[in-house]
Amino acid sequence: MLLSKRHVAPRVLLIEDSEETRELSRITLESQACDVVAVSSAEAALGLLQAGERFDLVFTDVCLGGLSGIEAAHQIKQYQPGLPVLVTSGLEPAQVTGQLRPGMHFLPKPYSMSDLLDAIRSCFGAVETGQAA
Repeated sequence: MLLSKRHVAPRVLLIEDSEETRELSRITLESQACDVVAVSSAEAALGLLQAGERFDLVFTDVCLGGLSGIEAAHQIKQYQPGLPVLVTSGLEPAQVTGQLRPGMHFLPKPYSMSDLLDAIRSCFGAVETGQAA
């Protein structure tokens, strides 16, 4: 089942410093016909974007070594304002959602792979209808 009719093979930039979580998320997304580029740091992700790589969605953990996922999301929105960003964290939702800007969405941890796919579908749906987070 595809995530979105609009994106036949959506390209997802996955930023997760936990190797196990990164691999589980990558496998789940690839099972849904996504083209996934997985990196372990916000700096690596920003480097890809600065080099001109294009993505349909960024999925990032909030707590990363170095630059946080929220800081990365803010910088990403400067490069590509229309690019949806899904952030995830085990922090209290209020600690995260207050830092989100339009086009940024939140998925609380722990989450199931079904929750992840639903959140990504929601991000794509918001883009298709022109809605913010």
